[in-house]
Amino acid sequence: MAAMRRPLTIMLVFFFTALSLTAQEDASAAVAADIPALRVWLPAPLISDESAAAFQFLSEHTANFSQDNGIAVDYRIKDIGAPGGIIATIRAGKDVAPGALPDVTLIRRRDFTQTQSSRYFQSLETLFSSSLINDLGDGLEFGQIPLEGDIALYGLPYFFDLLLTVYSRALADFGAHLRFEDLLASGADFSFPAARANGLSQTFYLQYLSAGGLADSGGVMTVNVDALQTVLQFYQDLAQAGLVSPDVITFQTPDAYVDEFINRGEAPRAAVFALSNYLALLNEGNGDFQAAGVPTASGVSSTIRDGWLWVIVTPDSSRKALAARFLEWMMEPAFHAEFAASLFHLPSQPAVLEASLPAAVDSQFIRDLLAKATRPLPEGEGGTAPRLMQEALADVLHGDSSAADAAKRVVSQYAER
Repeated sequence: MAAMRRPLTIMLVFFFTALSLTAQEDASAAVAADIPALRVWLPAPLISDESAAAFQFLSEHTANFSQDNGIAVDYRIKDIGAPGGIIATIRAGKDVAPGALPDVTLIRRRDFTQTQSSRYFQSLETLFSSSLINDLGDGLEFGQIPLEGDIALYGLPYFFDLLLTVYSRALADFGAHLRFEDLLASGADFSFPAARANGLSQTFYLQYLSAGGLADSGGVMTVNVDALQTVLQFYQDLAQAGLVSPDVITFQTPDAYVDEFINRGEAPRAAVFALSNYLALLNEGNGDFQAAGVPTASGVSSTIRDGWLWVIVTPDSSRKALAARFLEWMMEPAFHAEFAASLFHLPSQPAVLEASLPAAVDSQFIRDLLAKATRPLPEGEGGTAPRLMQEALADVLHGDSSAADAAKRVVSQYAER
């Protein structure tokens, strides 16, 4: 009789255990259902559509996050820099339609201005673990803004991109350091994204700083006539030698000339690209090119560090906590390195930089550039000086003014403001 009761007892144990697990799963599902999906916007220039391999990789990583945390994530791909784009929608919807805005989004560093950040985004101070903050090292400043006499974290640095020069192997090996005189002596055609809708070309800005000019400070940029004339003289010499086309003043990004650059056969040429452009070239099998720093008067390699960072939009404290948990998941080192590599960018965590780079790239060269990088000059910032300097660059490229006269005119017009 006892032997017959033993199987029955075991069956009852299994039954109630299964019932308990089912109840727990139902309770977890109910809790998850009570938490609205985390709304995350992604920029179209990075991930164009949901069929992209990078999006599929992201989705797999996110599925694990959702399973472990009981939080669904709703991705939406949005344009940037246009009506209906990420920043424009956030500005328009903050007061009239906050419910239509994302909880968290990835934005360009150039859109991360002090005024915009403090008004439309949430402070990230105290939201993340100390280990994550320490892992970012010096790159943390990429997401900081001055606020009330202090420095505050408003963006979580995620991807970095750098300006550099790419040149054909037909030229002599410039090495990492490229001087104005080296480029002139090489006879290489030179292209760079000289256009800027409301400000100064980032390439020109970098060269101006390298020649002794001062960076934008407190929203105002001053004019160093010697530094300005030095850089303008370089472009005058290029133009007179027929090595730069005045058309570069219409080029907003390297996308405007990348195809021509690739397809010019053995012609000696050099151009300013983003590192992401260069990594994409290598990925496509275009191995006939080398990289160096942006040409400067001294040859000291420096760069503009641009890229992307995460910002939290929702002011709701519980949603902010969920967003912070999601972002910690996105910073998982192995995933971060592979995700950055799939998008031809650098991860913001120095420890996984080398793992994200192809073997053909000198990782020490990239580390050296990062160590000397400066922030981009945001569109429309710096006062009148950037606009006047941009006009001077256009005049020199078109042959309408000498470098000396253009520099003097900038100083004169700046003094009148």
